[in-house]
Parts: sequence; structure tokens; C-alpha cells
Amino acid sequence: MLQSWFCFLWTSTIWLWSFLIGTPVVQAGSLLEQPPPRIPGAQLPESGAEDGDRPGRDIGARIYQETIYSAGMDTGSLPGGGNFSSASAVCFVLNRVLGSPPVSPYFSELERWLEANGRRIAEQGQLRPGDLILSPHSLTVAGQVGIIGRKISDHPDFEIYSNSARNHLFVPNWSLRKWKEYFESQLGLEVVFFRVIRSPEKEKEQGETRESLDCRRPPLFGCLPTSPSR
Repeated sequence: MLQSWFCFLWTSTIWLWSFLIGTPVVQAGSLLEQPPPRIPGAQLPESGAEDGDRPGRDIGARIYQETIYSAGMDTGSLPGGGNFSSASAVCFVLNRVLGSPPVSPYFSELERWLEANGRRIAEQGQLRPGDLILSPHSLTVAGQVGIIGRKISDHPDFEIYSNSARNHLFVPNWSLRKWKEYFESQLGLEVVFFRVIRSPEKEKEQGETRESLDCRRPPLFGCLPTSPSR
């Protein structure tokens, strides 16, 4: 009885003070949960159905993510022995993302696969992380292939992950500007860009078989110029 009397006095006091100061009393149980206000520019990007409708962007993002995870990979055990392992290192990343059937680790096979499963990017301003850069080899000069990384300037310029022949590691040892200066200006090789747009499962469904052109091509190791990376 005494406890009920104290509860009554306490409740009456609360209501009296609320009446005097004009503050409405709201029971906690009656409050409705509301989402926090949306502040323009403060939200993180949401992964909705829109991204799922763009397989090229999705595959490119996965390739770039796997590229970051693979940075520092020892390429000495890959085809090419670490000296000429740029294609096999890039194919290692692609196979981790795309699964089977595996992309062949030979340079010319990779070129043919990209022609069938990707599209060329004409302008540097259209590049984004996960795209591929190739400088196909000539009869006397070995080529190089790498994966476009993050943007590092508005020229535009990007970091490029590729094999380092000096250290036998898969690392971001090039920028786009240095790549073009060396392979295009100094060695006279072409520089082309590709974006992977479909899975090699399509290739398997079509029953295509491709014999490696590199297996029929005479080795170039005896007449290659010294390069910091391959």
C-alpha cells in the first residue's frame, strides 16, 4: 500500500511539472522507430540491382579486388619462370575470378581470349580499375601485359600491376605514363586496353578450342632487349 502511494505521488509530480513548464510527456513505448535523416553526400554507395545489371563493371571490380589480393605474388613458379611471366601472372588473377575453363597463360592466347571475351577501350579517360593493358610483342621485342589499378592523377594516369622480371613478383611497378613511354616510345610496341565483359563459361559452351600460338612461335629470348619488367 505504501509503495503504491509513493508511485502515485511520483507520477503526479511528473505530470504537475510537465503542466507547469509546458513540456508534453510522451511514453517511451509510444515512440515509433524512424530511420536517420538522409544527408546528401554522406551515404556510402549502395550495392543494388543496378550494379548487377552491369556485368562488365562487376567483373572489372572483382578483377581489381583479386589483383590487390595477389600483389606480391611470387611469379618464379609460373610459366615464364618469373622473367617472362606477365601473361601467366595476369591469367592467374583472371582464373581466380572467372573460374573454369582456365584462361591460357600464354601471351598470344590471352590476346585471342580478350578479343572474344572483352572489348577494346579506345580512350584512356574511359579506363577503370580491373581493365587490362597490353603491349603485344613483335618478332624481336617481348611484350608485356598488366592490370589497371587505381587512378593516381587526372591526366589520366593509373598504377599498373604486372610482373617484375627483376624480383619475380607481381606488383604495381608501372604507371600508365611510364608504360607508354617505355613500350610505345622506346620499344615501338602498340599499347591497347581491354575490358573483360563476359565469363569464359561462354567459351566452354561454344566448344571453342584454341591451340597456343606461342607453342609454334620460335623463342625470342636470345634477341630480347633488357627490360625492367616482363
